Amino acid sequence: MTAVPKIVWLLFRSWMRDKSSLFFGFALPIMFLLVFGTIFGGPAPPNYSLYIRNLDTDPQGNPEPLAAAFIQALNSSQVFDLKLLNPDDPAPRSTGFAAIRILTIPKGFSASLLNNTIANRIDITVDTINRLVQMAGENLPEATRANINQGLSQMNTVKQLFKTEKKPLTLEGSPDDRLLQPIEAIINTVADRFELALLNSTSTIEINTVQTNIRQLRAVDYYLPGYVAAFIMTNGLIGVSSFTAEMRRNGVMKLIAATPLSRFSWIVSLVLMQTIVSLILTAVMIAVGWMVFRIAAVPDLFSLLIILLGTLAFTGLGSFIGGVVKSAEAVTALGNTLSFPMMFLSGAFWPLELMPPFMQQIARFTPLYYFHVALRESLIAGSVSTALIPTAVVAILAMAGIILAAYTTKWRDF
Repeated sequence: MTAVPKIVWLLFRSWMRDKSSLFFGFALPIMFLLVFGTIFGGPAPPNYSLYIRNLDTDPQGNPEPLAAAFIQALNSSQVFDLKLLNPDDPAPRSTGFAAIRILTIPKGFSASLLNNTIANRIDITVDTINRLVQMAGENLPEATRANINQGLSQMNTVKQLFKTEKKPLTLEGSPDDRLLQPIEAIINTVADRFELALLNSTSTIEINTVQTNIRQLRAVDYYLPGYVAAFIMTNGLIGVSSFTAEMRRNGVMKLIAATPLSRFSWIVSLVLMQTIVSLILTAVMIAVGWMVFRIAAVPDLFSLLIILLGTLAFTGLGSFIGGVVKSAEAVTALGNTLSFPMMFLSGAFWPLELMPPFMQQIARFTPLYYFHVALRESLIAGSVSTALIPTAVVAILAMAGIILAAYTTKWRDF
């Protein structure tokens, strides 16, 4: 055991001299955090792209007043990123994942809206008078009742002077656009409020927004522990297994096997070296997250324990792969085959809610899922209670990994 510190130092120096290890171990996760954190973690609320084609114009091509006012109401909602189309412009083409949505305001929209608003005002007035007459009952003199009925009849006659044909808006979008229905609902809400304003009325239902103490995770809060866990995994599965296979191919393992160094000391040295790398990676990621995104994440003892258990689990699995598979090329291929699908299926790179249900079930069978969930709950959410179960799973995986590593690391095989 006295040789362990020297072996750890030699392994760490060898790892730091390897440019590919530095890139994949430090540079790549930092790049991921900066790129995805910047793209998805901005403070601005999401704006939904919406094209407006206004066909309701006067002979000079200027928008009719109510059509222009409705477009302004949509813009004032601060939900949409509005882009105006000329009446003869073709529909835009999508050049990526962005959905193309077009709201068409038909010709005659303003006149139809104005006429229907007047007709609705007359209906509301007639209905209100009828209710008052019913409430008055027999207390209302016949002459007064007759005058009221005559006035109501005249109002209904006036109503007939207004054309009540509706000119509906048309919302175009792809059947694959999952946001099309929510956007339709938002437009309907804006339209309802717009009509209430024309009727000189207000909604009787109000919403009071109250700020609570419940913490809402930002995208960068989600990514930080996910990337830390994912690259601790790759350092273990790919780095340790490839390192072991390369040392075997170069004959270094035979030289080590000829020394008094025990298998246990070798495995402990590997684990300690990987733990140091994991802690450095965590510290660097937290520092970058704080400087760029102001992520306030300070690891406590429980978070450090989770990092240690995750390092044990994936270092053990990496040693197991390096001990079972003899070819260095096959070791690298197997490590990549296990690591990369796990990175994208486990939910480390994006929330499970964005994935189909069957893939969410698959994610819960991956070791990385429990590692990044435990680290996120402890490091970001500060909730030890919700991190206990995933931490227990990672602890079981750590024990299994070390047992497998000890079983397959046999000096006579080298």
